[in-house]
Amino acid sequence: MEIKCGNQKLEAYPVEPFIYEVSANGKKEFYQNVWDAFESNLHMNNSSAKITKIPVTPTSDEQIRAEIVAFELGEKRTYPDEYVKEFENTKPRPKKKITLKSVLYVLAFAVWLTWLIGALFLLFHSR
Repeated sequence: MEIKCGNQKLEAYPVEPFIYEVSANGKKEFYQNVWDAFESNLHMNNSSAKITKIPVTPTSDEQIRAEIVAFELGEKRTYPDEYVKEFENTKPRPKKKITLKSVLYVLAFAVWLTWLIGALFLLFHSR
């Protein structure tokens, strides 16, 4: 199983024969531990979030060793495209909305910066 951790993609193998899917508002996250799923932001911030227990077959130790040996030998492990498809995210990214709050923050920053420049100008030119 491939997981994303920050900017890295890592291989992970389930400790127990289940993974837990947290779903709410069209979003899905997967966890290997029920407590991680329960404490996830998606679950904690949505009262309608559901946790689903999904049985999986963990990769055997022999298969893990075979993959490591194949990787060390430089063998590229490819599978027929007709059986394995890459996930494609077809949902458009939401556009950021300009809110009144963000406009007021920018305006307040501009006023503060103008005041600071004026104060520094008066301080250095008053001598």
